[in-house]
Amino acid sequence: MVYIPFWLFAIAGAVIDARDRRFPNSFAGACAVAALAGVWFDLGLNTALDHAGLAVIVYLALVLTESLWRRLRQTPGIGMGDAKALFALCTLDPMGGIVAFAGALLALALSCLITKSRSLPLLPFLVPIFAIIEVVGCTL
Repeated sequence: MVYIPFWLFAIAGAVIDARDRRFPNSFAGACAVAALAGVWFDLGLNTALDHAGLAVIVYLALVLTESLWRRLRQTPGIGMGDAKALFALCTLDPMGGIVAFAGALLALALSCLITKSRSLPLLPFLVPIFAIIEVVGCTL
């Protein structure tokens, strides 16, 4: 019940990303705050701070890798909105967010091959995969 605001913002962000190819800062911030509050109310402050710390580490690693990629290749890779989304997901569930991100990248690559497109938005793949991971994780 405490995670409903997170899921509302995540789904709305995926819809916006599918339509406009961007993840607004306001939705990214709201997702992260809702995830932190949900974990805090559900599992306690220490766990919430642990998740937030791990999310910061993952976010910084991804942003630094992307910055290096853009500098060396002179072409964009993933967008910064995808990094912000991963931060919010890792705030809710660090391992689930990383696994969902890897699965979404794989699904995105396969979709680009099938549609012969150079790029597609990542969030419409990331949010449903993360939801599946969370549902399966809760039922085990």
